[in-house]
Amino acid sequence: MQRILVIRIDFLGDMVCTTPFLHSLRVRWPQAEIHVLANKYNAPVLDNNPDVNVVHQYIYSKNRSKNPREGFFNSLTDRLCLILRLRKIKFDLVVIPNGGMNKNAINFAKQLNVPDCRWHNADTEFDDRKRSHVETRPMMHEALSGYKLVPELAIPEVLSLRVYPHSDLKIKWHNLFRDKQRCRVGLFVSNNSYERSWDWDKWKSLADALAVFYEVVVFHSPEEIFPEGWDNMANVCRVSTPTLPDLTAAMTHLQLTVSADSAPVHLSCALNIPVVALFESRPEKYLRWYPVGVRNIMIHEGKRVNDISVSSVLTAVKKVLDEAKSDEV
Repeated sequence: MQRILVIRIDFLGDMVCTTPFLHSLRVRWPQAEIHVLANKYNAPVLDNNPDVNVVHQYIYSKNRSKNPREGFFNSLTDRLCLILRLRKIKFDLVVIPNGGMNKNAINFAKQLNVPDCRWHNADTEFDDRKRSHVETRPMMHEALSGYKLVPELAIPEVLSLRVYPHSDLKIKWHNLFRDKQRCRVGLFVSNNSYERSWDWDKWKSLADALAVFYEVVVFHSPEEIFPEGWDNMANVCRVSTPTLPDLTAAMTHLQLTVSADSAPVHLSCALNIPVVALFESRPEKYLRWYPVGVRNIMIHEGKRVNDISVSSVLTAVKKVLDEAKSDEV
């Protein structure tokens, strides 16, 4: 196997969960060229990754706002150039490691003239939107879905998610945060999903309670609008990182994170940061996207993340940090 292309063009957390698979490809074929086709949002997950030789950027034919250059003509020419460039490489294997079927990725892969293409089909995929899949098909962590397509790989006994922050950005955020006086806890408050959002009053109650014992950093998206009462909170600072590399670098200065089911859960695992993860009470979610490789507590108390109580999260945070502290003694 000389040239391998892995296509992952969905979300940040999905790409983070693909890093163990990429590492296993490298271990199995150490001399191979491993390429990844990503999108402009999840590509930075692979910065500095020693398992990947080249990252290519996917060009959308319809969702053109996601492309480096917007506009119909640009998307047409850029996509054609991408197809021709990838064809020229003459890959031996293309893998789409999604647990479900990503039609965009599959349709694109079919245009590359690669002799060995592997992806999940209607009989093997797991789509958590389909009740029949939830009721009858086995559930496994999303990080394992690619291994089912490449039986040549040994499944690792311990899943290790991997990201490699930029050293200069780590220094930048160290200087911005300054020397910590107490344990630093990161709260990731932004979530576009109604089912996975936690009310502002709950986040604030948690931040107030934690700030008595710890330094609290509230991470949020640039467009987030905070309600009244969040200004000038003692031992609480708010941070909106301009890029994903900035986010991962800033996170290296945390001792624990709290996040609903989303990318920060998996980034925490990849950075070896303990995490308290908030989930919906749906096995198809918490049995496929749970934290791996780090000390963690997963909480689900109802149909929505918002059904989770502040006291449950506060207790979990203290428990994880106390256990981590006892391990250091």
